[in-house]
Amino acid sequence: MLPLATRAKAVHARIDGAGRPLVLIHELGGSLESFELVLPWLTGSYRVLAYDQNGCGMTAPAQAPVTLGDQADLLLDLIADSFGDEPCRLVGVAAGAAIAVTATLLRPGAVAALALCAPALDLPTHRRAYLQERAARALAEGMASIAEPSLLRSYPPALRRDEAAFARYRSRFLAADPASYAAANLALAEADVAERLPGIAQPCLFLAGRHDELRPPGDVERLSRSVPGTEFAVIESGHIMPMQASAEMAEQLLAFFGNLPRYGGRSHG
Repeated sequence: MLPLATRAKAVHARIDGAGRPLVLIHELGGSLESFELVLPWLTGSYRVLAYDQNGCGMTAPAQAPVTLGDQADLLLDLIADSFGDEPCRLVGVAAGAAIAVTATLLRPGAVAALALCAPALDLPTHRRAYLQERAARALAEGMASIAEPSLLRSYPPALRRDEAAFARYRSRFLAADPASYAAANLALAEADVAERLPGIAQPCLFLAGRHDELRPPGDVERLSRSVPGTEFAVIESGHIMPMQASAEMAEQLLAFFGNLPRYGGRSHG
């Protein structure tokens, strides 16, 4: 594991494997360990960077409220520190997909292609209110107060086939910094990334979970139509794909990224 200094902040990260660079961006309440089951499938073909966002895993909390733009800037600095000017493949899960899209629009040349998995990109009014309420409760009562209702939707009992894996995931969720988790919820609530999707020029895969209650396949497919030439697929997963359908997710990623040119990506004009 490599602690990487990014904008004078210690970001806990790890780089595994060899080959072209690929970056994994975890979901709200997750950490780089969210990819523990999918990582071994990827490292034979790619140099894979995974990192803990602010207040998650072993990265310290941010010192001030953060926006989605701040999270994208942090990702882009981490990419530059790790891979220089070589374009990366980005894999964003749930809210991590919003960070991936934002970073791509900020610095198109840094990104070769994107895989957006159970992407949290659009915000109907009820969803925005839910994020705001969850942030307030996490701040007031801590992560334990929101863990069960959140996990019932994102990691329902029917998908807890590997009980040990679920227990590890739940433990990491509970260990997240409540203030950072609340800030990330509010950052997502205050941004509507979906309306910016037509600005994506890179090859893009939208991956939906057939059993995802939060981002159902129909919603993900509708979003995919905003990006010209995109690919769309459905796997037997819920919202937390890397833990619930690691082999299927990896198969989709390897097939999609493997079919791209070496430094894939369309012209940015």
